[in-house]
Amino acid sequence: MTTTPSRPRDPAIRGAGLLLLLTAAATVVMVFARVSADTDQPELLESIRAIAANKVMYSLSGAARLSSGLTLIAAAWFLWRTWIVRERFGTPLAPLLLAVSGAFTAGSGVCAIALAAAAPAASEAAVLNVVDASTEAIESVRWITGKLGFAAAGLALLVAAQRQWRAGGAIRRIAPASLVLGIAMQFIWVDAATIVHRISGVAFVLWLAAIALMLLTGRVERHFAAMQDSSRADYR
Repeated sequence: MTTTPSRPRDPAIRGAGLLLLLTAAATVVMVFARVSADTDQPELLESIRAIAANKVMYSLSGAARLSSGLTLIAAAWFLWRTWIVRERFGTPLAPLLLAVSGAFTAGSGVCAIALAAAAPAASEAAVLNVVDASTEAIESVRWITGKLGFAAAGLALLVAAQRQWRAGGAIRRIAPASLVLGIAMQFIWVDAATIVHRISGVAFVLWLAAIALMLLTGRVERHFAAMQDSSRADYR
């Protein structure tokens, strides 16, 4: 016999689900625009040339990255406010790490937009004039904040994996994927592991979408509500 949860739907859970879905969508746009711009060159001068030649797409990638960071911060705030976290069925550390990830990701997006704004649309001489100490600093900040954002999201998955496993049921089935993906995302610091970066990036978007749908449909909430009802019955 199925137990009906004793509490109404938590709007914070639905809000978190919607914002995680928006984060996944913005990330897809960011990746598409960045690949289309083809600006990942070994030398900064070559990257600036590519940005200048594909300014619209690179600007779009920066704006999408900024948007994904902001929506991730908002999703983390909603997750923090859910009864699941407040009553310690879920750990508050996971949304905290997601918020940190969103902040770094948004910062990386701002830097990308700044590089697009600085890149000239004209001559080779103009490109050479743009590449100075300030441009190098912006690119360095974009690079490190992007990696920190991705790594922090991976740490959030590792933290979540522990609670997912302890939750049991359908939630437990997600835990191994969260664990493996969280570890794989830490390889962002290894430049030679390019294939791992690509696979883990796609997998993270899929993970965001899957968790978002579970939150939106109430599947996560029903599971923890049943756990709560069971624990109350045991207490009585």
